[in-house]
Amino acid sequence: MTLLNPEKVETGPLDPIKSKVVKMMLTSRMQIGEEHQKIACDRKLSNYMVHCPDWLKAKDDTSKNWMDLDNKMTETIAVVRAIGAEWFLIPDDPEQFKKCEEIEKILFSIMNTMVYLINKICFAPNNPEKEFDPVYAQSRFAKKFVSFAKKLDPLLEGPFIMGDTLPIHADYLLYACLCDLKEFLPEPFEKNEYPKINDFMEKFYTYRSPIRRWFQSEESKKGEFIRPAKPHIMTLLPR
Repeated sequence: MTLLNPEKVETGPLDPIKSKVVKMMLTSRMQIGEEHQKIACDRKLSNYMVHCPDWLKAKDDTSKNWMDLDNKMTETIAVVRAIGAEWFLIPDDPEQFKKCEEIEKILFSIMNTMVYLINKICFAPNNPEKEFDPVYAQSRFAKKFVSFAKKLDPLLEGPFIMGDTLPIHADYLLYACLCDLKEFLPEPFEKNEYPKINDFMEKFYTYRSPIRRWFQSEESKKGEFIRPAKPHIMTLLPR
């Protein structure tokens, strides 16, 4: 933690080979299997933070993204861009790239709102054991999700960000975030309150590419893509 920013936990950098997002993207690029993916991470992604966008770069302690408590969204956006740059997943069209960046910002906001609510606000305030109250957390988050979905919906041309075409780097980031959000707040997904979002997730999951091989693996079914739907920040604090 920093003196000027006491909420933020200083963690080590994300290890690409341990990221589900990275494994999903590498599989889609025919980098299949633990050995090949580790080589790809070591050779191509060791300096992934050089791809961190300017809008995410902290100039000093006062400009750090204080709601990104564990730095996971900053690091994930950077590593997704690094994979996109290396394996030709970033759109050439400036307008499409601008749209991708807008979606990144929307995802950065909602994912950090989720982690802040779970870890800093929604430990039941009247509970002496400070146990996490998921119902209270979900009720607080539901309104935030409505605002998020209304911003995202018009940016999905359908089924993917650029329309009925190949997924690009931001599609992978979007899918990963939506999976974590669904794990925390399943109701709007189960009730199909936002059909374009559900359609995106279904089309991405069933898209005919090597990524289907990864989705069929046990590894893809374990754990979160970026963050768990329960408190985890305390485990990152130094003892």
